[in-house]
This record gives sequence, C-alpha cells and structure tokens, in this order.
Amino acid sequence: MSIGVAIAQHRPHGLTGTASGAGTRSGIRRSRRVAADVVGIGDVAAVILGAFLPAVTYELVNETAYDWTLILQSSLAAAIITYLCLRSWDMYDTTRMDDFPRAPGRLLLALLIGLAGVYGLGVPAAIQGVHRVVWLVLWLLASNALILLWRQLAHIHLNALTGRGCYHEAVAVFGAGEIARRVQAHLSDPRYSIELAGVYDDRMGDDRLDDSGLKVSGRLDDLIAAARNEEIDQVVIALPQSADRRIADVVRKLQQVPASLHVVTHISSDLVDPDGSNRVSSFGPVGLLDVKRKPLTDWAPIVKEAEDLIVGTLVLLAFLPVFPLIALAIKLDSPGPILFRQCRRGLNQRVFEVLKFRTMSVLEDGDAVRQVKPGDQRVTRVGRFLRRTSLDELPQILNVLKGEMSLVGPRPHALVHDEQFSEMLETYANRHQVKPGITGLAQVMGFRGETSSADKIEGRVNADIDYIRNWSLALDLKILAKTVKAVLAGINAH
Repeated sequence: MSIGVAIAQHRPHGLTGTASGAGTRSGIRRSRRVAADVVGIGDVAAVILGAFLPAVTYELVNETAYDWTLILQSSLAAAIITYLCLRSWDMYDTTRMDDFPRAPGRLLLALLIGLAGVYGLGVPAAIQGVHRVVWLVLWLLASNALILLWRQLAHIHLNALTGRGCYHEAVAVFGAGEIARRVQAHLSDPRYSIELAGVYDDRMGDDRLDDSGLKVSGRLDDLIAAARNEEIDQVVIALPQSADRRIADVVRKLQQVPASLHVVTHISSDLVDPDGSNRVSSFGPVGLLDVKRKPLTDWAPIVKEAEDLIVGTLVLLAFLPVFPLIALAIKLDSPGPILFRQCRRGLNQRVFEVLKFRTMSVLEDGDAVRQVKPGDQRVTRVGRFLRRTSLDELPQILNVLKGEMSLVGPRPHALVHDEQFSEMLETYANRHQVKPGITGLAQVMGFRGETSSADKIEGRVNADIDYIRNWSLALDLKILAKTVKAVLAGINAH
C-alpha cells in the first residue's frame, strides 16, 4: 500500500492552522474517506430513487396500485450490487479528490449488473400489469441520469474543497539527511495533495541546510508542539540505519501526539509490535513502517461527537430536576460555592476548567492538591453521598456539551498530578491524544479512585492507551453500561 492510499484512510477531522514550513492551511480539514462514503450513499440513493420514478409515473397514469415494499426491497438489492461493483472498480478512490472518478461507462455497466441481479425476483411481482422490460429500461435510464448528475455535482464540490486545501495532508519529516531529501522529493507529487509541514532535527547546524531547499524548521520539541497544535497529520522519521537507538527514542516521544507515525523500514525491525498491528507502506520508493495511526479519524470523530451530543443531552435532561435539590443540599450542609472548579488538561494538553458539585470543605487547585482517601475528613456529609453515588460528576455533562470533554475517555487529573505522573511514567502524556472522559476503560477495569501507587498509575495509563488504540462505538457503549453498574455498586467511591 502506498502512503498516498494510507493518507486517504487516515484523514483527520476538523483540523485548522498553519503548518511550519508549509503554506497556509485554509479551510476545515476534512476526511477523504468520509467524502467517498457520502458519494457512495448518493449512488445507492440514485439507484433506489430511479426504481420508484417509473412506479410513480405508472400509478399516476394508470391509477394502478403497486407493492411498494417489494419495489423497495428490489431496488435496495440492486443498489447494493451496483455499489459493490463500483467499489471493486475503484470508483471510490480517494487518491485525487480534485478529480473524483466519474467514468460514465463503468457507472452504466454497474447499473446493468445491479438490475440484472434482481431481474426475475421481486420486481415482477411488484409491477403486475406492467411490461417488466419497459420498467427496467425506465429504471436504468432514471438511475443512470441521477448517478451521472450526482457524480458531476460531487466532482465540482470536491474539486472546490481540494482547491481550498480541505483534503491536503500535512506531513512532517524528522531527520535532515539524505533519506529525508528522498522523502521530500516525493512530497511535491500533486496526486497526493500533500503539504510539507516542515523538516525537523535535533542536530542543527550549517550542514543541515541544503541547496535544494531542504531546511530544518525546528527541533523535536517544536515538532511535538506543532502536532499538538493540529498543524501536522503525519510524521515520517527519516534517519539512517545506524541511528536505531535514536529512532526508538524519537518514536517513544512522538507516541504522545495525535498524528500518524511512520518510520523508514530499513531501521524499524525493533519497532514491530509482536501482535502484528504494524503495517508496511511506502512513499514513492521509500519503504515505511506504520508505527502508529492517528486516533479517531474518518467517521470516528463524527460518531463520537454525535454520541456525546445525543447521550449527553439525554442525561442532562433526565437529571436536570435533581440539580437544584443537590445545590440546596450543598448550601445547607456547608459554606462555600455549589460548584467546584479545577483546571485540568484535555485534548493536546489544552487546559480547561472541569465542573463538579462541591463535595469537600476545601477548594484545592494549583500546586497543592491532595487526592481524596477513604475516610477523608475534608469530605462533607452531603459530599460523601454525592461521591458514593457519583452525582458529583453530573456537571461535567456541561463540559461534554461544550466540547471540552467526552462521555468516555481518559479521566483528567489535576495539573499538579499530571506533572507528577508524567515524571513517573513516560507514556502518561499519550493519554492526551483524545478528549478526556467522565468515565473510561481504566475506571471500569478497577482503576477508579485514588492512584496511590505506581502500579495503579501504570495500570490506568495502559488501559487509557488501549482505549485510544481500539476505540469503537460498541466499546463506548460497553464502558457506559459497566459504569452504571459500578456506580450502583459504589466501587472505589469515597
């Protein structure tokens, strides 16, 4: 698989900004895969609609009633066959978004195969009294016209978005030697819509300047900062074979950023995961090992945002009547504000204020934050009940609806604890590749509550990283269900 195809499969969602060393990245960053799938949905709709047009015409002219259920079933079957044909013929290829495939001949042939596949099945029974050949010809003509129109409109729209840079991929190169020059030489291929987001290297000097225009944009820390600022979509580590230890160190540090990570294959054997999750691709003649995929790409961020909006709104509406009762209980129980606000780090380590119902007699933030222990005297009477039932977490639904948090994700910690845990565990920063969550995989695996030992911290971080790597809607729903069970049981709540 070439990196040009890999890029089409790993597109980010909603990226903006300016890439270091590259031109201005205008417009909202869009997923090529999502765009191709939308075109496919339009193709399917065109086949189905084309089947109903003759039916509606015949019914209006002859005042004859037809079996609309059978017509729908037949048209859906034909649409699926047509779609599978088009997919196998690369009619949803995302290599060139500015010239998305149209190929009228292939479109017509796919339609013929789709209609032939359902001929003699449900259609004759649905259209009794009508010559079936006439019906199929009208269906073919209608669907073909609709698909051609749809493809032309899609071509115009996708071409315009490509011109604004919405489907461009920002690729950064780490290393400024001969291998990096070979990679950079292929970045100019217009077929891939790729921008050079900069060449980075920790060893900077006059020897890092090249007559052909290859210039170092910054060091590794600058690369990490640019990736966290959503200016980089993919990173290619292009170092010589002799630098294997350096490569391994760079890979570990880049694991924390939300970008796809590749390493030239001739030095990457030690980086291959034993579970076979790594894949080999290429960039022109340069072989690459895909060390890490950018989390939540293509449909994933759309699905997750919809999940947060829909489920979050339902939870808020369900518990909204309880909010004033909890607020009244807090005010009557102890002096102080109703809500507790504390700064925490979210996606790409951006700081935000997390909201909770106040459960303690103190409001700790900054450099002095002590985790709550069993029997902690700082917890108020009402606060003990709120913590045991997890009702104190309800205001975080507002953080979710504001886009600062997600329903499911790595739990955010106080800033001072972030610093402590980062020093204890190198992979801790990897948690910030996605939005933090009200609950998470770590919590339902028994790592809820106080992190009193290095083993607990490592177990929580490993669970969070597994969640980021293996996210799915089914996993989120499973975690939410297990969270409800854990809350009712009061596990590790104090």
